Amino acid sequence: MHILLVNDDGYKAEGINTLFSVLTSFGHDVYIIAPHTEQSAKSHAMTVIGDVTIYKHDEHHYSLEGTPADCVIIPLQAGILPFKPDVVISGINHGYNLSSDTIYSGTCGAARQAQMYGYPAIAISANKDNDGKYDFVSPSKYLATKLENFVSILDGESFLSLNFPPHWNGRVEKASLGVIEYNDDYKITEDGDKLILKCSGCKTHWLNRDDKNLYPGDNELCEKAIATATIINIHPSYDIGRMNKLIL
Repeated sequence: MHILLVNDDGYKAEGINTLFSVLTSFGHDVYIIAPHTEQSAKSHAMTVIGDVTIYKHDEHHYSLEGTPADCVIIPLQAGILPFKPDVVISGINHGYNLSSDTIYSGTCGAARQAQMYGYPAIAISANKDNDGKYDFVSPSKYLATKLENFVSILDGESFLSLNFPPHWNGRVEKASLGVIEYNDDYKITEDGDKLILKCSGCKTHWLNRDDKNLYPGDNELCEKAIATATIINIHPSYDIGRMNKLIL
């Protein structure tokens, strides 16, 4: 397959380069076009004003001074690639993209942009263990063996999000998006006429779903060392129940 490989951690990140090596070893033609610097949590942001600088590191490795979504838009629109991709893969992200993280995630934002252009798209993420170590090889090999099937089921309405826990037990299950609550810890200091806001950390905890008819939450499965697969719609929806009650 012809594959465009992007991420939000930057072109030097271990995750994207491990995935590149594994996919090429399976015979795929892969091009990396990734942010020149870290662009995590940029969601679906894109550059609409000003120039974007692109760096060519070798025939198959490029970086650009832009967002993850730019890494999809620019090569597909500017003719950098020598082919039309069969699939766009975003990752492997350094850290989970579960629950509402899929909204903030630059990894998922890039996959969403590719699918909006009509290309099958996959976002793949892996979390570190307690020692801060990542296993990117196992998720890469899993994706490489399943890639043809995954691409065959993706249309213009959704992208596939895969999440791999540390010490993955080899199982992958279909999952719904879990429910997460964020508690950011901000501190404000004064510097003359300026206020400086610093985030000293983000505490999260997971909430249980009450609807037993849904697939298990992605967070619940990852906590059991089970990897998750979730197909996420790319188009916003509306609340028809409250729309019917809306008085204008």
